Amino acid sequence: MKNLLRMVLATAALAAGYTWLPWRDWMPKAAGAQLSQESMKSLVFVEGQHGKGSGFVCDILGKKFVLTNQHVIAGNPGAKFTLIDQSPIRTGQAAAAVGHDIMSFALLSDAKALEMMTEVEKNAAIGDDVAVLGNSDGDRVIKPLMGKLVGIGPDRVEVTAEFVHGNSGSPIVHVKSGKVIGVATFATIRKLDSITGTPKDQPEVKRFGFRLDSVRQWQPVNWPTYNAEFLTLEKIGSRTNELIKLLTARQFNPSGYSDPAIRGPLERFANAAKGGGLIKTDRLSAAKDLTVSLRNACDADIAQAQAQVRYDHFRQQLGDQQKLRAEFYKVFAEVRKRLP
Repeated sequence: MKNLLRMVLATAALAAGYTWLPWRDWMPKAAGAQLSQESMKSLVFVEGQHGKGSGFVCDILGKKFVLTNQHVIAGNPGAKFTLIDQSPIRTGQAAAAVGHDIMSFALLSDAKALEMMTEVEKNAAIGDDVAVLGNSDGDRVIKPLMGKLVGIGPDRVEVTAEFVHGNSGSPIVHVKSGKVIGVATFATIRKLDSITGTPKDQPEVKRFGFRLDSVRQWQPVNWPTYNAEFLTLEKIGSRTNELIKLLTARQFNPSGYSDPAIRGPLERFANAAKGGGLIKTDRLSAAKDLTVSLRNACDADIAQAQAQVRYDHFRQQLGDQQKLRAEFYKVFAEVRKRLP
């Protein structure tokens, strides 16, 4: 009887266009395919000169918005929104979520909307099926990525759905209710065992999305200001990368650095080391000047940005940069301390 049932199910699955899978595996994939079909008209391609991602139309407390990640939009000015039927979407005022990597746009076109789940911690449970629906790898193909809800936090959820580049900004849909519980945002990779510190045989990948229902404040976006703050953080990130390169280099070659705050001190030190018109007793002074200059490079741009940056998304990034730079500062301070 069981074999007959399996044959019937397999035949029905093939007729519906599904490949036969064991019963427990087939059910969520079938549900995901059906969910994807129902949600297709709400999904949005986000495409600009500097990147591609996903988005979706969502009903939030009776109003319709286009939603995606801030990191999909930041540094990608002029990005266009398109539905799967290739019709463009017109949008109005943009707003950046405080404490969340989410950007909303007032919807000015007619489009079907997904519904946001409220009180996710009460209406969803660990182990529930979820689907991430979006533009996988930026290839303009909607592919439902099935998984489980494995974590619920105050502002984010963790899922096992293996979303990838291009899925950023996709809705994370609770399969049972059909409602959106979050926006697919980022993944972390852990290569070391958290207890022993030894390398893992297989790196542990964890995937997260920001909850929609936990957004409490939105910052209206002024695009010239928002784009300027993005560029400020890009420059800070570039300096951080050059400082990492410097700290891990075996030789100091000034020509390998483009940031004047790093290249200039290295050139002065290199000239002193070669002689460069300075007597040998000045080389120690040059080394001290180098460490002082590099310490200043660690915090000068951070301090300036703290007085200027006002969008929470960039202030969060600024805080991360500040923590990293503080470690660099300690290294240069220790070197300076050990010089005679």
